[in-house]
Amino acid sequence: MKLTLQLAVFLALASPTLDCHAGDEEKDDLCPELEAFLASVEPDETRTVVLRTYWGAREVGDKIVLGSKSCEHNEYEPGEKLCAYLMEHSSTEFAGHNAKRILNCLTPGPGISREVDIHRGSFSVPFGSPDRGALVDLDVSPDKEPGEMVLRLQADGY
Repeated sequence: MKLTLQLAVFLALASPTLDCHAGDEEKDDLCPELEAFLASVEPDETRTVVLRTYWGAREVGDKIVLGSKSCEHNEYEPGEKLCAYLMEHSSTEFAGHNAKRILNCLTPGPGISREVDIHRGSFSVPFGSPDRGALVDLDVSPDKEPGEMVLRLQADGY
């Protein structure tokens, strides 16, 4: 009985602090951009956006480039809009941070902790309702050359 009471007191005191990140971050500006893209995907349609980043020094023509980004949208207007946002507001150096931001937009609750680094991975998350939405596949991995990363976001509409 005494152990149960102590456990209850501990849980009552600890529960507000179990997630030290809950409520201390504002909603990411990426979320509405991402949601607009995903909501545009029709049933039985697949749309993909691919963000490629490079961090490091390499020669491009007669210049030394320290980092670069490119985004592929396959001529799909909502994908083009998401790419425009990502080109302006995504990380070049930390590609895993971009994946974490997307996952935090798509998952309920406090999201992935700041302490978690994503270097490579594949994630699947539903978007929308059980009747209408998309299955979202997110892959982040090294690309062909050292320092290159690729983030692939694919939405299969239902």
